[in-house]
Amino acid sequence: MPPDYQLVAFDMDGTLLDGSGDLQPGTRRAFEAMREAGTRIMLASGRPIPGLKLLASKLTLGQDLVLAGMNGSIVVDQATNREIARHPIQLDTVKILIETAEQHGVMVMIPHDDELVVEDASHFQVEREAAGNDLTIRVVDDLKNLDVEPSKVLFVGERELTQPLFDELTLKQGDKVELAYSSPLYLEATAAGIHKGSAITDYCEAEGIPLYRVMTFGDNGNDIGMLRTAGLGVAMGNGIPEAKTAADVVTTSNNDEGIARVLSKYFDFEFDFSQV
Repeated sequence: MPPDYQLVAFDMDGTLLDGSGDLQPGTRRAFEAMREAGTRIMLASGRPIPGLKLLASKLTLGQDLVLAGMNGSIVVDQATNREIARHPIQLDTVKILIETAEQHGVMVMIPHDDELVVEDASHFQVEREAAGNDLTIRVVDDLKNLDVEPSKVLFVGERELTQPLFDELTLKQGDKVELAYSSPLYLEATAAGIHKGSAITDYCEAEGIPLYRVMTFGDNGNDIGMLRTAGLGVAMGNGIPEAKTAADVVTTSNNDEGIARVLSKYFDFEFDFSQV
């Protein structure tokens, strides 16, 4: 008899990670219980696959995870290193995205496999993004002449810069790209229809898991797709209003054992929440 939930997927920042950048003690107990039950664990993030592997290693999360990187555009089974899905953006669309960003004065970074492709390596976010995701920086003269089809285009800037860009791209390219904010500084574009929710579908179709046996946790705009796709979507108490609206359940915050409080209802582990 399979467990009620055969796949549980987690956003990282603001969800699986608490304010210290680690997992809460109850969450670690829940991970043990999920593995004992035979439930697969997915990390779903805007990060590239190398960055997810690096973070999972630092957090000692194990080597049997499902990794949904680039906002769901690449899905890898870490246990076998099998790439289950990859959804690139067409190069003509990428060129338009970059041209539009330039018109708005918004900086662009393109993560691709193990590289971070940029025009200006001196930008304050470039080294941070590369180091945090185990990427090698590659500088090119003009990103519009990119020679590979990327799975994500990353726009960097304060909201007052990126919001007009978001509005224009939604109006003119909304049928070709999916746009979502992953942080106050990051607006991300993937191919149309590709998001964390589509990564859930990609994996479940490959493994024969019905969507009603999937649980997801998230807090931000790029989590809305998977919160809506899963049988049970759980928004964190610290999440944005749009994530809470998309979810079936709202739990406590990422600093208040919000994940373990939900998982304790479906998996066999004990934790004293009164001590939180």
